[in-house]
Amino acid sequence: MSSGEVTSSSSTVRVRACSGLVDSGRIKRVLLLLCCLTAALCGVASADEGEYVPVWGQGANGPVSSVAVTHDGSTIVASAGSAVYVLDRQGDVLWKANVGGRVNSVGISPEGSGIGVAADKLYLYDGDGDLLWTEKTTFVYRSVDLSSNGMYVAAGCDNGAVYIFDRNKKQLWDYDMGTDSYDLAISENGRRIAIGCDNQGVYLLNSREGESWSYGTGKMVRGIDLTPDGRFVTAGSVDRCLYLSTGEGEHLWKYPVGDAVISTALTNEARRIFAAAGRTIHVLDYTGAEVQKIALKGRAESVAVTPDGSFLVVGGGEGDRSIRLFTNDPDLIEAWNQPETAINETEPSDNVTVGVTVPPAPENTGTDTAAEVSAGAREVPITSRVFGWVENILSLLFEPQEDFLA
Repeated sequence: MSSGEVTSSSSTVRVRACSGLVDSGRIKRVLLLLCCLTAALCGVASADEGEYVPVWGQGANGPVSSVAVTHDGSTIVASAGSAVYVLDRQGDVLWKANVGGRVNSVGISPEGSGIGVAADKLYLYDGDGDLLWTEKTTFVYRSVDLSSNGMYVAAGCDNGAVYIFDRNKKQLWDYDMGTDSYDLAISENGRRIAIGCDNQGVYLLNSREGESWSYGTGKMVRGIDLTPDGRFVTAGSVDRCLYLSTGEGEHLWKYPVGDAVISTALTNEARRIFAAAGRTIHVLDYTGAEVQKIALKGRAESVAVTPDGSFLVVGGGEGDRSIRLFTNDPDLIEAWNQPETAINETEPSDNVTVGVTVPPAPENTGTDTAAEVSAGAREVPITSRVFGWVENILSLLFEPQEDFLA
């Protein structure tokens, strides 16, 4: 396998790396953000969706390095150390598995029929917890994601390679990034794969053609996500910025969050974009305006969201060590039943404080970990939103790193 080549059972395709993103439409985007700023100053701009409030929290035996959720929010998968936890929407543990090494990433197919685990090996489980197969190389798997029905399993290794397997373990093709990949995401149909790399690059691969485009952020890229249709890509970098692009390679904006971004997520049409950075989950809208901050006592390690935005899953690192479910649907909040189990019942009940207001607790709260969750909405002040819009307008005057070579 050589750099810049995609190999398959039938052909080898050489592709040309793009050195930057398409810059068409930048003036229109600036004008759009100026319009949003004007509306804000007139007092009419506001969030078009509800704020996220926590519903339940479960302690874990270590930092929750990765989380994933099905499209309907019915199944959640999370990793802590060498353990993989699968929970239902109420926070009850459906099953748990331990693998041979530290889990770097977990992924779940949109409907929940397949669960991938990236560790010392690549593991594929079915929804009931039965191990379907493992794949081992001399390298460590760092990232994994699955398309619909587990038809395609995408995985990145620390040897710089990205592999695509089918659900029967057949390797369909591989691509040499020439650098370590830290995170990846695959579209619902399996045709687009977004990758964040150690060489500061954000890449989009087309499974039929190879590399479509790439750009540099100036620092390694730790978080990547795609909308299910592959129309939008979000990236989080150690340069402390969150990026949004179209699937065609058009740079929309970047937003500084103050800390290295280590995990990202976004909803359909990029209506909401999420960044785990420092001890905060930042929530932004399509224009790049920050509409909410969710503060944890410990490190915000991982984040995942359902495409419709109804359910947000957060994994906490050191100082937190929890799996938390949030929602922005008032009806769901009112009707919610608290869970009766905890992954680690010895976890201190006061080690997490969510930086939002507390609503009345439901009756029959089953555990301390459920009771420790505070809930409500802390909306970002309009002055902060205006400042965010201004920052994004200024950022649009500059291209991503021009001397970046994929």
